[in-house]
Amino acid sequence: MGGNAALWLVVPERAAKLLEMPLLTGAALSSQMDIGALFLGAATFAVLALITRERPWFIAAAVPILGAAALRTNAFLFHGAAFLADMVAIEIVMGSILIIASRVLGHGYPARP
Repeated sequence: MGGNAALWLVVPERAAKLLEMPLLTGAALSSQMDIGALFLGAATFAVLALITRERPWFIAAAVPILGAAALRTNAFLFHGAAFLADMVAIEIVMGSILIIASRVLGHGYPARP
């Protein structure tokens, strides 16, 4: 996640290619760079989770990742986008690991039943 965020900062052409999208120009490129912010935020939350072992940081890291999987799937089901099964699978696995880690490694806040 952090690596992808760094690519958006330094080599956006490569970051866009890894996500199977063309690099846009002008105002669209500025909006496209928001993807880097998503990955940077998720990576930051994951690092905070590992450092503090507090459950909310694990969940905060999982939400944008699982949200990306949900929106990719929505784009496929309802808007004619190609289904990128490999990316959706990675996002679901990573998000699930973070949710499980929140239960196993997390502390500081009681788990809700």
